[in-house]
Amino acid sequence: MQEALERSLAELVLGPEVDVRSRSSLLAWLSARGVEAGDAAAIADNEIERLLVYRRLVRGTLREALRRAIPRSLARLGEHFDVYFDRFLSVRGPQTHYLRDVTGELLAFMSEAVEGDGRVPPYWLDLARHEALHIEVAATPVRRSTAEPGALDLDAGLAFSESVRLAHYEYAVHTLPEDVNDRQAPAREPTYILAYRDSDHDVRYLALTALAAAVLERLCAGQSLRQSLTAAAAEKAVMLDETTLDATATLLADLAERGVIVGPRSRAGSAPADNPATLDSAGGSPSPVPQLTRHD
Repeated sequence: MQEALERSLAELVLGPEVDVRSRSSLLAWLSARGVEAGDAAAIADNEIERLLVYRRLVRGTLREALRRAIPRSLARLGEHFDVYFDRFLSVRGPQTHYLRDVTGELLAFMSEAVEGDGRVPPYWLDLARHEALHIEVAATPVRRSTAEPGALDLDAGLAFSESVRLAHYEYAVHTLPEDVNDRQAPAREPTYILAYRDSDHDVRYLALTALAAAVLERLCAGQSLRQSLTAAAAEKAVMLDETTLDATATLLADLAERGVIVGPRSRAGSAPADNPATLDSAGGSPSPVPQLTRHD
């Protein structure tokens, strides 16, 4: 019956608040969940206050971790966040051992839970994901790249910094002020963001066009430069003319200068292990050239 005991203790800490302050009420609660009488009596005699303190500590720690990770998102949701926070803990609960990963688990849960809830701004998930992106990029372990500087080769891929991430939002949430008290709504427009950590270990963001994002997504997946350009241009209905190629070269040179691109890769077709970036989703309007907009 160890499983029943563990399940009951997890529910007591993460589930809805219940009145188990008296010995009799706790015994009845544990018994209803299949905990053996001896185990239930031992807990009721010695652990009531300790369990309630533990409940407050666990929930308070998780809430504080989320507040630090996505402060503007929580502020915009206000008291409605409490409802979703309690539901998340009760229905799913954290599966990770790392506090920094709890935000991602919460947002994965809320991506479905908030659907149709008019109290939640339509851009809320985009903003929360953008705030959480900062934690992910900042916490990326530093790995020594095996790539060597060299000239671009159309039939080779590119190696990227371990911190690089690509994201796609339906709203331009990256333009919102950092003030947690701000409540202005972002413009609804397909937005592509490249996030990375610079040489000073500060997290930086670059806004990309849809074409630039499509090219980089394929490069990060290990495709060659030629494959990436051809497939991205076809997807976005853009001609691969001299203007487009020149703009792409300018973009890649800028990323190399920033340390986002660390060198060429071999012509092998397998996806490289040190290219971790992913694009959350695809879409957006065709763009004539992959020019880069700076948002440092």
